[in-house]
Amino acid sequence: MERLWFSVTDEFGLWPRIEAEFRARLPLRNLIWKGGIAQTAQFVAQLSADVRVNEEAEPDPTGVVLPGQDTGALLYIYLCEVSESESDTRKAEVRARAKAWAARAGQHRGASWLVVVVAGGSDAQRLSAGPKFLNMRATVFDRLRSEVGGKRDGVVLLRPDAVESWNAAVLALRDRAVQALEARAASLGDEIRRLDANRMLPGWNYCRFFVVKEQLAALFRALALHDAALAQYDELEAAFLQLLDARALSWFSSFGGGGAGDDFADILDVQRKPYRRQIADNAISMFDFRMYLFGQQAQLLLDAARFEELAARAQHFVATLGAAMRERGSGLAPAFVAAWTYSVCTNVVEICEGVPVQARALAAAKAEFLTSARQQLDVLGALSGRLPPDCVRATLAISSVRAVSSALAAAEPAPAPMRVANPVLAEALAADARFDQVYVRTCDQATQYYGDCGRRRFAQALQADVARLHMSRGRWADAARILRPLVPPGAPDLRACAQLAQCEQRLGRTAASLDLALRLVAAPQPDAASAAAHARLLAELARDVEPCARAPPPQLLRVDDAWVEDSDATCALRVRVHAGVALAAARVEAVLVAGHDGRRLELVLGADGVALAAGATEVRLTSDAVSCPGRVEVRAVNVRVGNVEFQVAASNANARRRVRLHPHPAAPHVALDASGETLDVVVTTRGAAVDAGMRIWLHGADAQPLLGAEIPAGSGFAVEGGALTVGCALPPHACVRARLPLPPAPVPGDVQVLAEYTSGGEARLLADSAAVDFARPLRVTASVRQNAVLVRAQNRALAPVRVHALLVDGRDAGDAWLAQRGFLQFGESLTLVCEDAGAAKCVELRFSSLLDAVRELVGAQVELLAAAHGLVAHRRYLQRLALAHVRRTLDARQTLRAARVCCEPLAPLYLLAAQDCAQPVRRALRRLFAELDARLAAAELDAGAARQQRMRVPILAGRQPGLVTVFVETGRQLCAYESAALHVRIEGGNAPRRLRVTLAAVSCMVAGPATQEVVVRGSCRLRFAVVPLAAGHLPLPEIICHEADTGADPQWARLPVCLRARPSALCVLRDRAMPVCSVPVDVVTPGIIS
Repeated sequence: MERLWFSVTDEFGLWPRIEAEFRARLPLRNLIWKGGIAQTAQFVAQLSADVRVNEEAEPDPTGVVLPGQDTGALLYIYLCEVSESESDTRKAEVRARAKAWAARAGQHRGASWLVVVVAGGSDAQRLSAGPKFLNMRATVFDRLRSEVGGKRDGVVLLRPDAVESWNAAVLALRDRAVQALEARAASLGDEIRRLDANRMLPGWNYCRFFVVKEQLAALFRALALHDAALAQYDELEAAFLQLLDARALSWFSSFGGGGAGDDFADILDVQRKPYRRQIADNAISMFDFRMYLFGQQAQLLLDAARFEELAARAQHFVATLGAAMRERGSGLAPAFVAAWTYSVCTNVVEICEGVPVQARALAAAKAEFLTSARQQLDVLGALSGRLPPDCVRATLAISSVRAVSSALAAAEPAPAPMRVANPVLAEALAADARFDQVYVRTCDQATQYYGDCGRRRFAQALQADVARLHMSRGRWADAARILRPLVPPGAPDLRACAQLAQCEQRLGRTAASLDLALRLVAAPQPDAASAAAHARLLAELARDVEPCARAPPPQLLRVDDAWVEDSDATCALRVRVHAGVALAAARVEAVLVAGHDGRRLELVLGADGVALAAGATEVRLTSDAVSCPGRVEVRAVNVRVGNVEFQVAASNANARRRVRLHPHPAAPHVALDASGETLDVVVTTRGAAVDAGMRIWLHGADAQPLLGAEIPAGSGFAVEGGALTVGCALPPHACVRARLPLPPAPVPGDVQVLAEYTSGGEARLLADSAAVDFARPLRVTASVRQNAVLVRAQNRALAPVRVHALLVDGRDAGDAWLAQRGFLQFGESLTLVCEDAGAAKCVELRFSSLLDAVRELVGAQVELLAAAHGLVAHRRYLQRLALAHVRRTLDARQTLRAARVCCEPLAPLYLLAAQDCAQPVRRALRRLFAELDARLAAAELDAGAARQQRMRVPILAGRQPGLVTVFVETGRQLCAYESAALHVRIEGGNAPRRLRVTLAAVSCMVAGPATQEVVVRGSCRLRFAVVPLAAGHLPLPEIICHEADTGADPQWARLPVCLRARPSALCVLRDRAMPVCSVPVDVVTPGIIS
């Protein structure tokens, strides 16, 4: 673009006198003008312009100058000198010349003029002094200023030796320059609007519109308004693309390209061809126009230091113009397009190398440019035969490359070298070694920039391409050196892993190659051919490794499903193994995990000599050494091939799910019974004998052991290390029983049973669970008052309890009204008095619970329905599931009133029971639970016919029992993790006693001291702070009292309280604080057994 310039007309030889000082004050600074598009005041830091002396262009009435013509000066300056001492003729001549020059200068549109009168010495003093009051004769400067256009600012006086005069002259010069700029911008703006308004008329020319708009952009650029100039070029590009879409580009001669040097051009060189002249003559090609337009935009972006935007625009430019060049109608060869793309991409990277800013986005853009350049090397290498066919990656022009390569191969065996203008490409296409150097250097540079922007995967892909080139040339060591960092310990890249395995195999490193092959087949395979090739490689290498070497799970084997057949009469699991290729497995085994004793128990079922065909194979896994009825989780399936054992990963949720195993028919059975006053452990051997005894562990669901008491002598059992030991061999179908004391506290959940024994000389394992109810629904105390026995019984269970009989020292107390009282509801108490029994030692209470009657009825109905629907193998699980639901949702009062089991429907339970079963079993379970609801609604419940329980209580002799009363101080609702006050009131005898009271928290946390000492005389009251930890049916803490002086054994007073919770609260209490239970307790000797 032409620079702005000032024209100086010097007819009197004055320029040499003022040139140095004049040029020292350029460029003009701090200009304010309103010539922009928005017509708002804009600040221009400086205005650079050339100075031409005695050079003047012809005036252009339109103000628009086409390329090749002089655009005209921005400001015309006329230098003249006049002295008061000269003659009037001389003065008139100077004025006439200045006036004629001003008339000619005023004809230039978009320009301004200024007459500078140079004076010196005493003349300067007189010229600037102005007329005196009495001397009305004006000076020659005044007459000149009034005659030349009648404008005061058109003529300025300059005294070369005065700084103030220079400042005034420069100020006038700056004002006239601003006026010229505004006039020129307005002239160009009017022309642009006129051309844009006529766009739809016939004869409209885009090239004419481009030339005029570019002049306005050049004006903005001269003022350093880069954004405004770039906006003009963006509007020109938008108009061009709009015409391109409408196919209305008749002003362009052809698409162009393909000329000498067109494939190797600097995008910033807009003077390489006469682009502007061709545009004005409508003779420019589309290719040259796009290059020129983007070159101007790139220069403006560089001047504005917007490097990231330059890179982004360059990417769009290369993509769009490259796609247009690849179209069939362009007539350009693939080699030319590839060479041009390579040259432009590398040129953009070289331009961005010199910028001071190294942003992350700029590094990513440079990496993408170099990646595109590498792809063009693929194209050129494939066309010239310098790149091996297996190294060519898919690009936009790969189809054209293959077509051209096929044509060249059919035409001549050795195609002639391609002619490219880029010297780097010319050297690379001349020899393989030089081509490899350019290829590797381009990939290394792109890798470095990918590392700077954090795109590690792209960098690894490029390095893998370099390794493939080394492998194609036979440089295995170099390829392995590059590939080793690309294969991390985690999930590897398949291509890099396969290449490295091949290199390690060629270098003779068998162990490393095997490890890579295992990792390779463990990853997801892209296609069946790759999976088969990797599997064959693994099978070959598996024979040379150490025996039984464990390896990660390979992808050539997977488990699609795991299930248990209902027809299996033994502990067996079926798995469906899918193999990519046919394999002869030495052994297939499944690792199962069951939760027992609070820890994870691993079980193994297997099968030997399994032939896995290509595809799905059903394998039945079993073991005689394990019996684990119940739900287990399929942890893994191991397949041994050769000397390598594979851990096959499950491919879907069916293979990873939990299954329910059947009991082994020959394994012993361990049953638990807590209906009486002891815990009976019954061991029954079935089809197989027990060789040398058995060890049995019993644990609750909270992993607490239940065996800690001594076994009566002569029973054949012993407790050693927390295990119940049977010390003798047991023949088949034998039954032995051990009676143990009940645990001191109720056991939540089921009891986990784990037994180890030997049968047939082989160690075996039994893992099972049993539902045992240790809790006693009644809390009973007995004491002697005078000559009578006072018995108190309180119901602490949710289910009602009926007392049937009371025996004192084994004889019936004879209270006939006792059985007619009915059921005791939750929290109700019963007091019995036996006269003339002061010497009695103990009492026995016989009672039955409504829950026992419901349990017997539900269990019998489930047994019948399981046999009717072919679900006998699942009857134990179904009984436990139904009883748990009934116990949780039973409406006791409605059940007593209607003599029917009243609870929530059991039909939805089939969803829980059938989640691990096949479809036929699911349908049978659905029918079973639907019929169970109907049968329970129709069956009559005989609550009095339930199995009676017995409870023996020693009589407290000689002491008056104390009374423990508990108050809960809270609002209507008590929420989890909310502190509450628990008040304990103890009523004792008249004699003072020192007691130690301990609050044993089971389901809550004690916020303060858990043990307090108090002297009881009559009654006392203690306060404990507790914080509930969960919501639901939550027992309150237990209270332990014993004599502080004598250190007697603790006496347990368990609170028979279990409050039903609402969804948002832990316990629902009454509106005011009141006692929730009152329990009589003796504080000296044991008085409560539960």
